[in-house]
Amino acid sequence: MGHTLSFLLGREQITGNGELGEIVERSLLGMYRGGLWDHLGRGFCRYSTDSRWLVPHFEKMLYDNALLLMAYADGYASTKKTLFADVCKGIAGYVAEYLTDDSGVFYSAENADSEGEEGRFYVFTRKEFREIVDTRYSAMLEEYFGVEDAGNFEHGKNILHVALNPEQWRARHGLSEANADSLLEATRLALKNTRSKRVHPSLDDKILASWNGLII
Repeated sequence: MGHTLSFLLGREQITGNGELGEIVERSLLGMYRGGLWDHLGRGFCRYSTDSRWLVPHFEKMLYDNALLLMAYADGYASTKKTLFADVCKGIAGYVAEYLTDDSGVFYSAENADSEGEEGRFYVFTRKEFREIVDTRYSAMLEEYFGVEDAGNFEHGKNILHVALNPEQWRARHGLSEANADSLLEATRLALKNTRSKRVHPSLDDKILASWNGLII
């Protein structure tokens, strides 16, 4: 609930209680690194079903993304961490690409199911993952995105997430930050392009004034 995090940051500013800021920063980082964030198409799913932020309810709501855009903007203002600014841009980019009507107003949601199965659009088996990514780096990319042979979700499928500390991952494989960013961006693009050929979850194209107010 993004407004709760924004409230806690405001409370920290008033009281000087640094623990509140630490709670928010840890939460913002955990939500981004988990499967709650769509690491290919951007945007946040509705909520997590577990304490690791790994398995989401795959529906994406306009109002959740609006409130989290505010929360990550507040997080960036408080910490100056560029990751939080990047998440803000990612949310805005997702809404522009998938939830914006031709007239410039905003749709309500993308549903969770496609082809009768929740999350089917978003997940990959290890075999599918390996067929898409650069084979020279497949093992290290599986490590980064938490791809397992048995899967971390239903039916041997994997929810992509940041499975370990990115700094430690770069150091383990001798990658500079620039080289790692380039590899990960190319990988995300290849995975997204393949995913785009699947049956996309249906769109809830209601246009609600209150939710539009939040995202605006």
